[in-house]
Amino acid sequence: MSTVKLRPIDEQLLPRLLDVAVAGADPAEVMPPVPGPPGWTPERRAAFTDYYRSMVGSSYAITADDEIIGATRLTPVEAPGAAELDIWLARSARGSGHSVEALHLLIEEARSKGTTALIAETHAGNPAAVGALRTLGAKLWEDTESGAIHATLRVGDSIEHGIGR
Repeated sequence: MSTVKLRPIDEQLLPRLLDVAVAGADPAEVMPPVPGPPGWTPERRAAFTDYYRSMVGSSYAITADDEIIGATRLTPVEAPGAAELDIWLARSARGSGHSVEALHLLIEEARSKGTTALIAETHAGNPAAVGALRTLGAKLWEDTESGAIHATLRVGDSIEHGIGR
């Protein structure tokens, strides 16, 4: 198994992360929607860079054996002690267990920042994300009308239940 690590995204890492996203992910998987034709247009590339630049300090590149394979982030939300988590992996890294490893590391990072609960949202059509959240012990519920899957993970409970590292 590869050694998975999180590296804070900075100006030096950002162009490499963009290259990984362009080569291995759809824009909708890695950033908010940008109007225009599909694909990695120059506008989407610029929006990707702006989006991740705006989250310096809360976003991390995911590496496996020192190669960038995706990114994750923690975004504080209005609820005290809570943060939203988000993660994406390049297609070539999917299905390898790297997302669960990266999320374990992100949980440790969240705990070190005083976060007590993580929230996430995915879709019923993304069984890998649903499975990763289940593996971590998240409570899941589905909005049957939209197919959205909402998840909550109590960070303080993760070590007690053998989920954390």
